[in-house]
Amino acid sequence: MRVLIVDDHPVTRDGLRSALSTSKEVEIVGESQTGEEAVEAAKSLGPDVVFMDVRMPGMGGLEATKIIRDSCPDTKVILFTIEESREAVADAIRAGVSGYLLKDASATELIQAAKLAMEGKAVIHPTLTRAFIEEVQFVERPPETPLSRRESQILQKVAYGATTKEVAHDLGISAHTVKTHLERIFEKLGANDRAQAVAIALRKGLVD
Repeated sequence: MRVLIVDDHPVTRDGLRSALSTSKEVEIVGESQTGEEAVEAAKSLGPDVVFMDVRMPGMGGLEATKIIRDSCPDTKVILFTIEESREAVADAIRAGVSGYLLKDASATELIQAAKLAMEGKAVIHPTLTRAFIEEVQFVERPPETPLSRRESQILQKVAYGATTKEVAHDLGISAHTVKTHLERIFEKLGANDRAQAVAIALRKGLVD
């Protein structure tokens, strides 16, 4: 996993670098001190995962995340912060992050979060309950086009953490077909990725 670290505090960057470097699966490709630097680094380095601080001088982490998600859709962003208010987490999820961790996360939690983010799964700090996440409103109205039976089946399995290959195997269809259905699901729900689609579906009671 190619990782970019973004934080305006050198001590925090050092800590993140040390923690992530404990895994042979992680390659740290760059470090940035500001949101502006993070956007440029994401475009030039193409990291798989960005660990992003929320509050920095100039462009903050949320704004940088939105730009990175638009310009580098394959890059996953995990916010790494001391802020755990309901509003802060809601803003983060709306920005399209793949995870939200507090700065007391262990090296194991950081590495696992990066792995899950690359699989399209949402990673939220354990102190933030599922009940709270379900309260976050991504879309105020129901989708104009209801999900088909097959799309509902696929979304339910994704909500349980199944990968594309696992969904394909369970339903007896190809991985390409699963990906096509997921694209339609994202479009219908107004979601950018799996994590956001699942969060919207939970909110609307479309999955268990």
